[in-house]
Amino acid sequence: MALAPLEDAPGVDISHDQDGGLFKELVTEGDASSGSPPVGSKVKVHYVGTLLDGSKFDSSRDRPGFFEFKVGVGQVIKGWDQGICTMKKGEVCTLTCRHDYAYGESGHPPKIPAGATLKFEVELFGWKEERKQKWELDEAGKQATAAELKEKGTAALKAGSNDEAYELYVDAASYVEGESAEPARALLLSCQLNAAAAALKLKEWALAEAAAGKALAVEPASVKALYRRGTARMHGGDFAAAKADLRAAATADPKDRAVRDAFAECGRREAEAKKAEKAVAARMFS
Repeated sequence: MALAPLEDAPGVDISHDQDGGLFKELVTEGDASSGSPPVGSKVKVHYVGTLLDGSKFDSSRDRPGFFEFKVGVGQVIKGWDQGICTMKKGEVCTLTCRHDYAYGESGHPPKIPAGATLKFEVELFGWKEERKQKWELDEAGKQATAAELKEKGTAALKAGSNDEAYELYVDAASYVEGESAEPARALLLSCQLNAAAAALKLKEWALAEAAAGKALAVEPASVKALYRRGTARMHGGDFAAAKADLRAAATADPKDRAVRDAFAECGRREAEAKKAEKAVAARMFS
């Protein structure tokens, strides 16, 4: 028996497939600028699954981390393979899946009865497209792939998607790591610098320090790398190492105001931290 169509509501997008086995109801609009995940891409979602009576049988939100899988290739139920390929990044929707778009006539006992129609609230956080592995590419192919990923990372950074930008820059860098040709090394340096910048925006100090450190392995005198690693170390509380980086950056470029300001801030933070330590010690021994 076919599922009765959902009623349209003002401001709510409701769509279904041709035979009525899958209905999609938009809850929150996503970012249309990135399109939808292509078949074979690895998507990152959260979901809550319920029966039609509203009883929950599963939720990824009850477990740490996201639920990740390749969409459109049969790793999940048919309703997900079709429905999620229509979603945008950041979108939340409800997918109502007839039994033949879910777990079939047999269901999935004991939680999912035989022939059950299921509802899933799904939130799409992002995806990674399948691409050739590094070992499958020649030198030009590696550089081209890295450049493409870097460009996407920069677009994500400009759009404020700092987490996506960081991942794209790291992926880009992985294609040219260990390459000796100067164009590849220049591309690697740029990707690591950008990854450090994205990590700083995310306040992921350890990731920023690591990325800047990798940039310095390519170009030890890089003022941007020294500045970004110094900034990350300052926020992480390693003031001595931070000042060493920022001092080196200031020596290399005495006119860089951002470096000078960061060095001054590092000194203030260090003084405040020592003052706080003395106050704690005084209370302990008073």
